[in-house]
Amino acid sequence: MQNIVEFIKKEMSDRGMTYDLLAEKVGTSRQNLWMKLNRNTSPNFEAVRKILAALDYDLIVEKKECDQDTEEKKIADFFESTDEEQVSYEFVQKLFATMGYSLKLKTHKIEENVKKGIDTTNLRVKL
Repeated sequence: MQNIVEFIKKEMSDRGMTYDLLAEKVGTSRQNLWMKLNRNTSPNFEAVRKILAALDYDLIVEKKECDQDTEEKKIADFFESTDEEQVSYEFVQKLFATMGYSLKLKTHKIEENVKKGIDTTNLRVKL
């Protein structure tokens, strides 16, 4: 999918919609909307949802089917992107919780302990 800001601007252009008109539908000022779409190349999620709703769009989440290796790669990519964006731990924890997941700690010593025959069932901690 193209950049969301580009998509919004194209929708505005295709509809002949001005910043004034869209800002009114969003419930903000023209200047605020213009800044979100021109100066801030990554408007926050709430702002994007409000703008899309004003354009009669809803965001939906679809789960892609993938194998275990792809799933692990996607999780690694997710963690990398949260590092780049400096997302708080609490936010990531809440995000996963809303999707029915939880973050857990896993010690690196589990594999070593399994090789030594040590019971590792109590080494995982649910956060």
